[in-house]
Amino acid sequence: INLDQTELVKPTPYRIFIDTANHQLSVYKSGDAVIETEIAVGTGDSKTPLGSFYVEETVQTIQADSPYGPFAFGLSGYSEDLDSFAGGDAVIGIHGTNDPSSIGKNVSSGCIRTPNDVIREMIKIIPRGTPVEIF
Repeated sequence: INLDQTELVKPTPYRIFIDTANHQLSVYKSGDAVIETEIAVGTGDSKTPLGSFYVEETVQTIQADSPYGPFAFGLSGYSEDLDSFAGGDAVIGIHGTNDPSSIGKNVSSGCIRTPNDVIREMIKIIPRGTPVEIF
C-alpha cells in the first residue's frame, strides 16, 4: 500500500443538522453553531430522505450559476423516490442554487438547496466524512 496516495481517516469537529419541516440547516463545530440558514428540500413526490448520512464528496460545479450553485456535497444517501437522476445514481446532496426564490420551499428532487453564499462558506470548512443528520 502506498500511504502517500491514501486519505487517512481522522475525526472532524463538524456536524450538519437538516430540519426538513422547518427548512433549516445548521452546521456545528465542537457543539457550537457556526452556520445557520434557511434551505429548500424535496417535494412530496421526491422527498428528502431522513436519516444519518455523511459527506462523501465535495464538488465544484462547472458554472457558479448552475442549478447546483458553485459547489455541492454528495452525501452517502440515495433518494427513496427516484431510481436515477440526471443519468446517474440518485445520490442526495447539499448544494447551492441559481434560484434563490426556491429557498424555504419544498421544490427539489430530494437534495438540500442552500443560498450560494452559504455553500461557499461551507465548502471552506466541511471535510469529507462529516456526519449529516436529516430529520
